[in-house]
Amino acid sequence: MKTETIDTVLRVLDLQQLSGTNSAYFKELVRARLNPEHLAVEVDCSKIAFIDSEGLGALVALYKDLKSREGIVRLLNLQPAVRQFLELVQLQKIFEMVP
Repeated sequence: MKTETIDTVLRVLDLQQLSGTNSAYFKELVRARLNPEHLAVEVDCSKIAFIDSEGLGALVALYKDLKSREGIVRLLNLQPAVRQFLELVQLQKIFEMVP
């Protein structure tokens, strides 16, 4: 997992999964790299085939961090099964989901 900054966007790349095994590390890494000028976090989900409840919790925590500064979380390149899961739990209401 790595990050890069483009203007006011922090991008998270090369994320293989988002589950109990790495959700704490994901949150720590993003929070450590998040600067006051970041208004959005984009998570490239193209390699993620699995998200569990702890992974969802990490995404929601990130959403809360960004919401406090009027920022947004975008989930990019979601696999169909992951997109369907997020829509099933109605998280498309708080995340921007970009094909």
